[in-house]
Amino acid sequence: MRVLLQSKQTGGYYAGSNTWAAPIAQALPFSSVRHAAKFAFDEKVPDAEIVVRCDLLEQEVALPLLREWCDLQPPRAAGD
Repeated sequence: MRVLLQSKQTGGYYAGSNTWAAPIAQALPFSSVRHAAKFAFDEKVPDAEIVVRCDLLEQEVALPLLREWCDLQPPRAAGD
């Protein structure tokens, strides 16, 4: 599973250094939805949404960029 930022306007993926790339292979991956949202707000990435992509199933889900995503807690390990 990959977490990416995508421009709602152009469909390009955030590639770092304020650049957008059409090929998904050039996209900057994030470790979680929380990290992608925090980065987008901290760096003021304009007009973006978070895309969670499962390459195995060739499916992706687009999430709106919401401040609440920055406060998500990592999942707990079994037995915690």
